Amino acid sequence: MYTAVLIKGKTYSVMGHVFLLNQVKEIEKKVFQYLDGNEFFACKEVKAPADDPKTDEPVKEEEEPAQEAKTYTETELKDMKKDEQEAIVIDLGGDPSQLKDKSERIAYILEHQEKAGE
Repeated sequence: MYTAVLIKGKTYSVMGHVFLLNQVKEIEKKVFQYLDGNEFFACKEVKAPADDPKTDEPVKEEEEPAQEAKTYTETELKDMKKDEQEAIVIDLGGDPSQLKDKSERIAYILEHQEKAGE
């Protein structure tokens, strides 16, 4: 198992993962290899105990789709901070720098999460 933490910047999206500042995130080996050595990340390999045959990987596989399938309401989005909204925009394949303000980010998320759910 591998983990990465964004230590510089606000958000970073790579290979289907969206990182928020100081958030520890489990990643695959190929993502680890890509990010290891990047000054914006602290990456490490976490060894599972030798006597414990189960790993966290199956749990992660169950968690990720639920997180991607989350449908946000307009009220939830209005209560979020800018960087949280931007992370969702990135998850939906958008570019937050193209959206001028909070209302545009919310409109983008509401529209694109409907398309992603279809």
